[in-house]
Amino acid sequence: MTKKQLVFQNLFYDWRTSFALLLGIIAGTTVITGALVVGDSVRGSLRQMTYDRLGRVDFAMTGQRFFREELAKEMATRPGFKNRFDIAPALAMTGSLESQTRDSNEKNSNKKIRRANQINIYAVDNRFWEMASHAEVVCPVENEVILNAPVAKQLNVKTGDKITLWIAVPSSIPRDSLLGERDEMSRELELNVKTILPEDSRVGRFGLKPNQQLPFNAFVSLSTLQQTLEIDRRRNRKTRVITPAKVNALFLAATTKIENESAATSLQQPLDKLGFRLADLGLHIIENKKQGYLSLESDQMILDETSIQTAEQVAASLNLKTSAVMVYLANEIYKATDAKLPEKQRRKKTSFYSIVAGLKLQNKKPFGPFPMTHGSQQLAPNEIVINTELNKVLNAQVGDELVMKYHAVESHGNLPEKEERFKVTGIVSLNHSAANDRHLTPVIKGVTDANSFADWNQPFPMKLPVPKHDDDYWNNYRATPKSFITLAAAQQIWKSRYGQLTSFRIAPAEGETLAETKRKFQQQFLNQFPPEKQGMIFQPVKQIGLQAAAGTTDFSGLFFGFSFFIILSAVILIGLLFRLSVERRSRQIGLLQAVGFSVNAIRNLLFTEGLILVLVGATAGTFFAIGYAQLMIYGLKTWWYGAMGTRFLNLYVQPMSLGIGFVIAVIVAMGAIGWALRQFKYLSTRALLAGAIEPEQRDSKPNRWLIRFNGVSLILIALLAAMATWGIIPATEAFGGLSWRTVLFFLVGIISLTTSLTLLAHGLHSVRFSAVQGKGLMALLRLSIRNAARHRQRSLLTVGLIASATFVLVAVVAGHRNPAVEKPELSSGNGGFRFVAQADQPIFFNLNNKKEREKQNISSNNKIWQETSIMSFRVHRGENASCLNIYQTQLPTILGVPQKMIERSGFKFADTKSNSPWQLLNQQLDSGNIPVLGDMNTLMYSLHKGIDSQIDLPAEIAPTQKLQVAGMFDGSVFQGVLLMSEENFLKLFPNESGYRYFLIEANKENEQEIIETLETRLSPYGFDVELISHRLASFLAVQNTYLSTFQTLGGLGLLLGTFGLATVMLRNVFERRSELALLRAIGFQEREIALLVLLENGFLLSCGLLAGTVSALLAMLPHLTSTGADVPLLSGSLTLAGIFVLGMLAAFFAVIEAIRSPLLTALRSE
Repeated sequence: MTKKQLVFQNLFYDWRTSFALLLGIIAGTTVITGALVVGDSVRGSLRQMTYDRLGRVDFAMTGQRFFREELAKEMATRPGFKNRFDIAPALAMTGSLESQTRDSNEKNSNKKIRRANQINIYAVDNRFWEMASHAEVVCPVENEVILNAPVAKQLNVKTGDKITLWIAVPSSIPRDSLLGERDEMSRELELNVKTILPEDSRVGRFGLKPNQQLPFNAFVSLSTLQQTLEIDRRRNRKTRVITPAKVNALFLAATTKIENESAATSLQQPLDKLGFRLADLGLHIIENKKQGYLSLESDQMILDETSIQTAEQVAASLNLKTSAVMVYLANEIYKATDAKLPEKQRRKKTSFYSIVAGLKLQNKKPFGPFPMTHGSQQLAPNEIVINTELNKVLNAQVGDELVMKYHAVESHGNLPEKEERFKVTGIVSLNHSAANDRHLTPVIKGVTDANSFADWNQPFPMKLPVPKHDDDYWNNYRATPKSFITLAAAQQIWKSRYGQLTSFRIAPAEGETLAETKRKFQQQFLNQFPPEKQGMIFQPVKQIGLQAAAGTTDFSGLFFGFSFFIILSAVILIGLLFRLSVERRSRQIGLLQAVGFSVNAIRNLLFTEGLILVLVGATAGTFFAIGYAQLMIYGLKTWWYGAMGTRFLNLYVQPMSLGIGFVIAVIVAMGAIGWALRQFKYLSTRALLAGAIEPEQRDSKPNRWLIRFNGVSLILIALLAAMATWGIIPATEAFGGLSWRTVLFFLVGIISLTTSLTLLAHGLHSVRFSAVQGKGLMALLRLSIRNAARHRQRSLLTVGLIASATFVLVAVVAGHRNPAVEKPELSSGNGGFRFVAQADQPIFFNLNNKKEREKQNISSNNKIWQETSIMSFRVHRGENASCLNIYQTQLPTILGVPQKMIERSGFKFADTKSNSPWQLLNQQLDSGNIPVLGDMNTLMYSLHKGIDSQIDLPAEIAPTQKLQVAGMFDGSVFQGVLLMSEENFLKLFPNESGYRYFLIEANKENEQEIIETLETRLSPYGFDVELISHRLASFLAVQNTYLSTFQTLGGLGLLLGTFGLATVMLRNVFERRSELALLRAIGFQEREIALLVLLENGFLLSCGLLAGTVSALLAMLPHLTSTGADVPLLSGSLTLAGIFVLGMLAAFFAVIEAIRSPLLTALRSE
């Protein structure tokens, strides 16, 4: 017989064990390879979702800035675009929808108002529709809207119904600046529902930011929305000037197959190469022919820092002289000595609503001269020059002190009146003077073009009528400044986060006309202006989406973790089964040695048998892995839907993953087989022929240290448990980024498990040599325990494995939370707040102010509002970085935290170094980084950041600035966002106006009335109120689903571990077959032998389950005693009970072996 024949003959002879071993290998390979396939499938599905939601759109330019729609046509003719891209202009905004419908089962009921807030509104035409995957749905036309399924469901509407759209009105001037429009914030538009897109509609899932969850989308006609917002093409009746139609988004679709990276590079060109004009940036160059200079001005009245820096660079490169100007509106100017006059007399000597200019007074044209009638034009920071017309009112002398009153702009858009005092240093004439220049004040529609103060579009309540001398001045000089201070003083008093200048004046080059200098300056400005600072760049949205498809979580690793105990149990089972197979053939192995086979030859023979089984099992397991992965994908779409939030998952099989899984499985299985063969080299031929399978073990005397260790451990466990229950354990960082609570969990768990095993070891030693007396079931139980003590190490190893698996499983099950039962508490995930609210449009008024609430028709006399407090946060919208989004995210939404919230504090923190975590937001870091706080789930699992980690900011925000994680919330409502101080927020995001995120403290009994009142009265702002418990529940749905997944797969692994226990029992039975035969010979019946084996198996299984369960519950005690703990007792108990029952059923293999052993053969070996 050849070696090859011997190998296969051995495998077929012991086919039962070989088959069992094969099943174990198949199980391990299936889970290992299946986990890799699941990861490939999730990534492949995310990539496909990116293609589906974007259609043909490859690049997009979107932002808050509105530019000419004509730019799309002009851009299409440019060399870098022609024949390479299709281009579509659009409006991409956020709005609210409202419907009045009856429930389908209540035909006679009153109509109910339903609202859907934070809806993505896309105003498009056929140019975009041709890029989208719309499945023959026709593009919306005038007053039509197409809704996707989630929006239609929330509004409870069908095709043909009417709905109302609330959308923000674009404002050139920031709404929270002095002259910002605060009254008309939004427009109302009635629309007809044309089509409702099903969930699987690709265009219905359109979105530029990667997210697998269904968005809330509505598509309307571009022209309809432009007309509603008054940004369509129109002609001014007075000036006959045509204002072009505007959009805020451009979408590009490649017409040929190109590499996205190279295309992205070619698109990043200077603005003048792309066809941009200054007007597209909201900038204008005004030719002041009278004075002979150019003036760079902004639609928002204040020039932003980027525009100023670019203008200075261009002027320097062209060697042009410049002059910076900052103007502001003073409510009143009067002499300090007139302050005590009666109001009626003082009004005659007061100038109302005067323009004050901050600039450097010069003598030469075009920025001068300033001929002085009295005094000097040299200004100190506290000095002022007034013109002769103002002095006719004030009758001031050089050296007099003037009082200037003005409105300051505060955080909520409040305009408190403040005053400054200046010393008159000179009086300037308006005749042949640069002081007589109304162009020093930028053009402001509704103000500078008004015929009188009475005609002003009042930005704030004005004290009208003004005295006649002010009306006369306006009629003659319009917005010409009446007084001048230094530029530095103006910037210090009226500093704004939007910028420091209202105009930037440029003198023409010598020998050039204004038009020539304007052309050169404009061309150079557009060439040097950094477009990313204004978001005027094309983002490769498809490429970004495909890169983000790698996912925030490695699902291969995740399912490796979920299936860890299945893999571990399979590996152990493989080793035990192979060892059992070899042990049962010990006499055959001894015979082979006796006839001349060397130890190495025998080991190679056995190893070859194992390798054949491993290769066959791994091959079969690789095919089974595909089915296992398909089952897991189905589970993620159904049973565990909460973990993914999408049903658009499909199976994607990569040959590379199958190969990797196969290799890993073979290596792991062969390692287990090698472990099983390790001790046969220590047994002699004689011992093997006698049936010996391991050296005789001798029990040592009981160690007193075990008793002492157990005593100390029990005291320590009780002490730690008490500290956890009483809340003594701090929530701050202990070491290495771990909190004291995390350290406590591991400490209590390890000590509890170790104590359980040492108690069992001590107990087994004490019964090892004790006599078994009595009869019946109790006597059999004592005998079974004594049998378990025969190989104490083996029993402890088995119990330890089951206890460890049970510990993890029970700890995971005990980690469930239900925030619905949590009351508002300061140091919890809700921070003591009851509601969280978000607004589509920024809110500039203080909702805690009684008068401001009354303006919104919210009754302040109601006791409810006296007991309600609202905390407002600024918002910069970014990507959804919560656990609800499985795409990779770069920069999440950022909240600006008011100082009031920092002082209030609250919320539960984890692994944070400070006892006052909120104060960390105000610290100045040596690195210059900006400190931020974030939720632990967002930081660790979405952004993969920890304490002191740095987060890069995009180039359009601050390319050199970084954020630094200063602290982490633990299970808070802030999941998916980062928080920084409001001061730092306004520095980074100066253009983010108002407040959009709110936390509300209120009483429980007023819940429904508060929700209805706020959502109804603030509906034009898209105000949406939600119970914090509901928001936390949506976040925890993912965590709880993962826990349920682990419970299911971990339970399967633990069950497989019980088969390992059955294998150990089978090995014990095989070793003691002569002893069991002796028991049968002296009168024990077969059913008693069977019961004896079952009791021993049940004892070890019960010890493992009990030790793991008790240790886990002790370790999880802080969570179990906290509000919101929601342990699924029924499912957890059923899981453990099912494992116990199936583990006992698995022991029947050992029972069968025990009762079928030949009696005489076994007795002869005794």
